[in-house]
Amino acid sequence: MAGPLSETQSVHSQTIMVTNNRVGSATSRQSGRSGRSNRSRASSLAKSLLGMASDDQLHARLVAGLKLLGITIPPVAAVVFLSVLMVVQLQKDLSETSSLQAFLSESQRIQELVGALQRERGMTCVLLESSRATSATSVERSELTGNLSRLRGETTEILFSIPDWGQISSIGGAFESQRTFFQSLAEHRAKVGVSVNDCFENIKYYSSSIDTFIKYSEQMFYGSSSGKYWGKLEALRMMIHANDLVGIKRALGGSFFAATFFTPEMNQHYTEVSGAVIRLLDLASSSDADVAQYLLSVAQSPEGQMAISSMEAMEIEIRNNRTTGLNSSLNWFNNVTVYMNTVIQPTTRFTDGKISEETKSKRDSKIQTFIITIAIMSVVLVLSVTVTIWFGVDSHRLNNKIKEKASELAVEKSKTDQLLNQVLPRSIVRELKVKGVVAPQTFSAVTVFFSDIKGFTQLSAKSSPMQIINLLNELYSAMDTTLDRYSCYKVETIGDAYMVVSGAPKPNGTVHSTEICTMALDVLQEIGNLKIPHMPEERLMMRIGIHTGPVAAGVVGLKMPRYCLFGDTVNTASRMESTGEPMCIHLSDSTKHHLEVHHSHENYTVEPRGERLIKGKGVMMTHWLLGKDNFPFYINLEASRLIYEQTHYWRDLNDYTFSSANSNNPDATDFFT
Repeated sequence: MAGPLSETQSVHSQTIMVTNNRVGSATSRQSGRSGRSNRSRASSLAKSLLGMASDDQLHARLVAGLKLLGITIPPVAAVVFLSVLMVVQLQKDLSETSSLQAFLSESQRIQELVGALQRERGMTCVLLESSRATSATSVERSELTGNLSRLRGETTEILFSIPDWGQISSIGGAFESQRTFFQSLAEHRAKVGVSVNDCFENIKYYSSSIDTFIKYSEQMFYGSSSGKYWGKLEALRMMIHANDLVGIKRALGGSFFAATFFTPEMNQHYTEVSGAVIRLLDLASSSDADVAQYLLSVAQSPEGQMAISSMEAMEIEIRNNRTTGLNSSLNWFNNVTVYMNTVIQPTTRFTDGKISEETKSKRDSKIQTFIITIAIMSVVLVLSVTVTIWFGVDSHRLNNKIKEKASELAVEKSKTDQLLNQVLPRSIVRELKVKGVVAPQTFSAVTVFFSDIKGFTQLSAKSSPMQIINLLNELYSAMDTTLDRYSCYKVETIGDAYMVVSGAPKPNGTVHSTEICTMALDVLQEIGNLKIPHMPEERLMMRIGIHTGPVAAGVVGLKMPRYCLFGDTVNTASRMESTGEPMCIHLSDSTKHHLEVHHSHENYTVEPRGERLIKGKGVMMTHWLLGKDNFPFYINLEASRLIYEQTHYWRDLNDYTFSSANSNNPDATDFFT
C-alpha cells in the first residue's frame, strides 16, 4: 500500500499547488496586487507544506522511497506469510492433539470393555471344563455359575455405559451398534453349555470380538498421529495385545485346572500364548524407555512379585500336567487376574497417561513457541532490510559454493554406494535405501559353497604378515574374478575361508546347484594354476564343500551390517568342506540329487565317496564332483592326493624341510586330466 499512497500524495500535492495558485490569483485581483507576486507566495507556501525545496527533489525522494519499499516489502511479506503459516500449523497441531486426546479417552472405554470380555471369556472356559470334570461338586459349579453371571453383568453394564459408539459402527455386522453387539453376545451366552461345550470354541468367539476392538483402537491411534508418539503408541499396542493374551492364558489355565488335565493341542496353545506374552512385553519395553522402567518397577513391587510367584507356582502344575481339582481353577483365575491388575493393566494405563501428558505438554509448548517466534520475527523484521541487502550481495557466491558442495557430495555418495554394494547385495542395498530396514527372508532351496586352504595356520607360521596378505589378495582376486561369471553371491571371507551362496538373496529358480558346482570346478582350476608367491615351488591345497537346502537370511548388525545366512544348510555345507580332501569338491547327497533332477542334461561326473560320519549330522552319504561335459578339465582324485602328500607348507614347523626336488618328482602329476 505504500506505493499507491505515495502516488496519491503526489497528486494531492499538485492539487494543493493548483488550488493555492488560484487562491493567490483571486486575492491579487481583490487587493489590487500583482498576480506574479501572489503566485510566488502560493508556490513558496506549497513547497513549505511538502517539506521540499523543488519539484526535482520531490521526484528524487519519491524514487528513493520506491527503492526502499522494493527492498523492505519482500522481507515484510515473508514475515507475514511465515506468521500465517505458523498460525495454521499451530491450529493443525492443536487439532491433532485434541483428536488424539479424544481417541485416547475413547480407547480407554474400549479397553474397559475388552477387559470385561476377557474376564467373561476366562470364567466361561472354567465353567465349560468344570461341567465335564467328575471331581467338581454341585457347590463348586454353583459358585462358578454365580461368578460368571456377575462377570456377564459387568460386561453388559460397561458395554452400555459407552456414551458414543462412534466410528465402531463402520465395522458393520455385529458391531453396527451397541444393541447389535449385545444381541450377538447374548446369543453366544445362550449357546454356552448347549451347543458350545468346548473351551477353544468359546475362546474363538470372544477373541474375535476382542481382536476387532483392539484393531479399531490401533487404527484410531495411528490415524490420529503424524508419528510423533509412535514409540509410546507401539508400546501401548503391545501392552493391549499382551493383556489379551494373558486373558487367553487365564482361560486356558482355568480350563486345565477345571478339567484336571491338558490335551496335547491345548498344551501347545498354552505354551505358544505364554511365549507370545513374554515377547510382547519385551517389545513394549524396547519401544519406549519410560514404559520399560515402569513395567520393571511394577513387576518388582511386592504386589507384582507376589502375583508372579503365585502364577509361577501354579504353572508348575500345568507343565507337569497334574492338578488337584476345581478349587485350583478358581485360584488360578484369581491369581492371573491379580497379575493383570497389578502389572499389565497399570502399565497400560501408565502408557496411556504418558501419551496424554506428552500431548498436553506439546500443546503448551506449541503455544509458547508461537509467542516466542512472533517476538523473534518482530526483531527479524527490523533487521530484514540489512539482511536483504547482504543476501543479495552474498547469494551469488553462496550459490556457487552450494553447487560446488553438491558436486562433491555426489562424488562422495557415489563412493559410498560403491562401498555399500561391496559389503551387501545390491538388492539389499536398494531395500535399505527405500525402507531403512530389511526384513529377514527364508529361501526354500539354495546351494552353499565353503572353501578353505589346507594347512593355512602352518603356512601363516612360516610366512611374514605381508606375505600372507599378498597371498590372500592374489587368492581372493582370482576367486572374485571367477565368481563374477556366475549367479552367485560372496557371503563372507574370514582368513582363508570363503563362503558363497547361489539362490539368495536373488532367487534364481533351480539353477543354483549347477551355478555353484560349475563355479567350484572353475575355482579349483584357478587355484591349481596359482603358486604361493613366496614359495613358488609349493601349491595351495584348497578344500571345497557344497550342500543344497533351505536357509534363512537377513542383515545383522547396526555398526557394521552384514548379510548373513542361517540354518542347518550352512552348517552342513561347512561340514562338507571340513571333511573333504584337498583339491577335491565334496558334495552332499542333497546337491547330487538336485543336479540329477534339474540338470541331468549337463552330465556332471559324480563319484560316490560313501557313507561318512559327519559331526553333528550322523552318517551321511557324500560324493566327489569330478567334472562335467564340455568343461576343460577333469579332477584326478589320485593325483590330487599324491600332490597333497608331496606339498610341505601345511606340515608342522618341526617336520618342514623344504626341498625343491619334490616339485620335480615324476609322480607329482597335475591335479586335473
